Amino acid sequence: MPVPNFFHRREAMSESVTIAVSRRAQCGEGPVWDPSTRTVLWVDIVGGEILRTELDDELHPLATHALEFPFMVGAVSPRAGGGIVAAVASGFVGLDENGTQTRRVDCLPAGVRMNDAKVDPAGRYWSGSCAYDFSSGAGGLWLLDEHWDATLVLPGLTQPNGLGWSPDGRSFYLVETQARRVLAFGFDPDRSRLTSSPKVLVEADAFTGLPDGLAVDARGHLWVAEYSGSAVHEFAPDGARVQTIALPTPQPTSCAFIGPRLDHLWVTSAAADLDEENHPDAGSIFLVTSPGTTGLAVPAFGG
Repeated sequence: MPVPNFFHRREAMSESVTIAVSRRAQCGEGPVWDPSTRTVLWVDIVGGEILRTELDDELHPLATHALEFPFMVGAVSPRAGGGIVAAVASGFVGLDENGTQTRRVDCLPAGVRMNDAKVDPAGRYWSGSCAYDFSSGAGGLWLLDEHWDATLVLPGLTQPNGLGWSPDGRSFYLVETQARRVLAFGFDPDRSRLTSSPKVLVEADAFTGLPDGLAVDARGHLWVAEYSGSAVHEFAPDGARVQTIALPTPQPTSCAFIGPRLDHLWVTSAAADLDEENHPDAGSIFLVTSPGTTGLAVPAFGG
């Protein structure tokens, strides 16, 4: 999708948008703030990398460390007992603090992989699956509980993305990227259960590109990255657009509130199919330093 040329220029960034990590990630995704280590975890799905970026007290990146795998990695989250859980090509894996695999759950058929994932208020891990070619209806919504039992909760999805919960935990949000919609479900935060059929919260005509990953702030507003749209959008709980933050790259993929006060927005992006000459910052991490709100703390996985 054509993007105005000024979005491709480094000097086009506003004072509140800076490059935090300069990296040519093929599909940077799934950022999450880890308060126990004061770092940001994120992934490069296509590159098969789990990345951890160290920050100083002023949230300036110090170093980014990568673990490489011979398969796609959709998302990652801290575990309450230490280490991390990752949604991967075949299902889920658990890693210790040194990156050694300690648990593995293979639950997906051939041709399907895990995509975005996030921990719910009770500490259980939710992940969307999709076909490698995004075949219609081949994906689903999965739940990994604290005992490492994986359950298919909702079949028949295509490219589930962007998971999140309202501040009271009573609403669950899910992006269906290919349909270009943001869905809302009723949710029981104590039992980790969907309590209603989905309703469309944000319609497809709100996007020129594809809605991707999301974050929810302390007011219950949704922040949605728009792939092929060069932007992150803020939507009120009723689905009304509040603001759009333009980004100097065509393919923002996801976002997360980071820092001790959760008052900075970390935005991943993708370099896939973009040439470096015209898109020198594609795949980098962008930091919105004054989003005007604070985020919700994302729990660690209890398993």
